[in-house]
Amino acid sequence: MTGSGDLDHCGVGIRGVAVAIDSFVWFVLLFVAVFPVAAVTGDVSTSGGTTNADLSGTPAVVALALWLALGVGYHALLEWRYGRTVGKYLVKIRATSADGSSLSLREAVVRNALRLVDWLPLCYAVGIAAVLTSGRAQRLGDRVADTVVVRD
Repeated sequence: MTGSGDLDHCGVGIRGVAVAIDSFVWFVLLFVAVFPVAAVTGDVSTSGGTTNADLSGTPAVVALALWLALGVGYHALLEWRYGRTVGKYLVKIRATSADGSSLSLREAVVRNALRLVDWLPLCYAVGIAAVLTSGRAQRLGDRVADTVVVRD
């Protein structure tokens, strides 16, 4: 594709479905982040066939930072390499540069690091407002990275 006018930009609805699917991956990544930190700090307990991690203070902050880094990394690496996450793949959309070309690593990292701001104050309120007020359906991360999400 040669120009952004040829691209079929995706709005809030289909992107929301992709995010909902990717939320399952984020949920798994929460365990990937929390339990190793809890194991290292000795904050894992097992009783009645269940395993619990009870983190507070610095270990909780470390686990949260690790979880956010894994989540942003999941999006950034898959979008850089394949143009899509699992959620985007299943709903047949992809992230591209504004001209329709594949994302650079920088674009993928920038758009996804700002995902944390787009999520504020809760449930992507900033991102939804940005998409609804953008001529190319771009959330804040897309605007800064000059990327778009399009249908296949």
